[in-house]
Amino acid sequence: MMKRRDFLKQLAGAGLVGSMPVMFRNVSAADNRFNGPILMTIHAGGGWDQSSFCDPRENASINHWAETAPAGTAGHLRFAPFAENAEFFMKYHENMLVVNGIDIQSNGHAAADRNRSTGSLMNGGSPSLNELYAGIHGQNMSMPLVRGGGFSDTVGILPFTDLPDENLLRALANPNRNATGGHFHKPADIEKVMAYRLRRLEAQRAQANNMPRMQNNLDTLYMARTSSDQLGLLSDVMPDELDSQDLKGDDNRLVRQLHLFLVMALAGTTVTGSFSIGGFDTHNDHDQRHGTALPRLTRAVDYLWVKAEALGLADRIVLHITSDVGRTPRYNANNGKDHWSAGSDIFMAKNVDWTNRIVGATGPQHEKLSIDPQTLAVSDNGIRLIPKIVCSEVCKMLGIDQHPFALRYFANTPETAIFSSTVQTGIEV
Repeated sequence: MMKRRDFLKQLAGAGLVGSMPVMFRNVSAADNRFNGPILMTIHAGGGWDQSSFCDPRENASINHWAETAPAGTAGHLRFAPFAENAEFFMKYHENMLVVNGIDIQSNGHAAADRNRSTGSLMNGGSPSLNELYAGIHGQNMSMPLVRGGGFSDTVGILPFTDLPDENLLRALANPNRNATGGHFHKPADIEKVMAYRLRRLEAQRAQANNMPRMQNNLDTLYMARTSSDQLGLLSDVMPDELDSQDLKGDDNRLVRQLHLFLVMALAGTTVTGSFSIGGFDTHNDHDQRHGTALPRLTRAVDYLWVKAEALGLADRIVLHITSDVGRTPRYNANNGKDHWSAGSDIFMAKNVDWTNRIVGATGPQHEKLSIDPQTLAVSDNGIRLIPKIVCSEVCKMLGIDQHPFALRYFANTPETAIFSSTVQTGIEV
């Protein structure tokens, strides 16, 4: 069993994957602890307006901001001069891949959310990217798939764990600690008892005459007890208090969730998490309501990267920012925008070569356009970027595309160069 002090040395020394110049390399630490990418998903609940964010149109009938300002650019990206977008894109464009023109294939919240999360419109048909990733890399973790919000359905590969209550997690991390900060029993005695229990369980698992059901139960118990050791490591990395404000000092519920998840990832108890932030279903007062929701989202993402950097995790984070439906290229009678079946996703990572690019495009009125799958140029003879294609390419980027789980759901999916560093669709309006 690894000593906590040795684990802390690993966090300080070998806790990063390396430079990862092209694609992430999935590696393990010396004790076989997973040390590869940490997949995070943030869902903009209700359907964000791509035209108010990363696929803008300089047309006042589509966007009121176009009456007074042109769209902005940052690196190879383009953004709406709305809310706090300029600050966000200027700071993070080098770490962002924008995928525009996704054919969501539905303008209903539930179906669109399911499709963008799993690559399938069918209820229960496919796992989310988070469940798939957890099933491949998180089998020996205590809470491999953590959910603070967002898509919740699973197909049986792995269940999700609701983001734990902070106080409960502290108690689980160190159940031998009493209310005064002392211990109920001597830590050395507890370690002896735990070591004996584990040796006894290993001996039981090694019995040649175990019936299949008994063997399965013993294996499950062994996994639970060995993964519970990870919870003990949380006590060494859990701060006295979690952050609850963004970097500008405003309260933000998502900030506290992100901080807790990063601590769990630091302790090695999880490999992926999904989160959500609402306020984007703007059927009325679109500009005012989206103008409030977007800064809450971008400030939370800003906090995530700054905190991940401070914890030494930033080079391992792969962040998928998504939504459910898109929004119409026009205002309705209530000054709102209704559901639209074309939308955008953003992927973020550090020290990779596929960022600062735009893939995919929509027309002047956000019409769905086809692109050549290899050159990514707009082409009438090309293909539409449906969510299944996007999900399949994410699997390749994460290095899990040849795993049986991924092959089961994404075999024979058309290949595209979404995460290639050499081509891009660029700005097409």
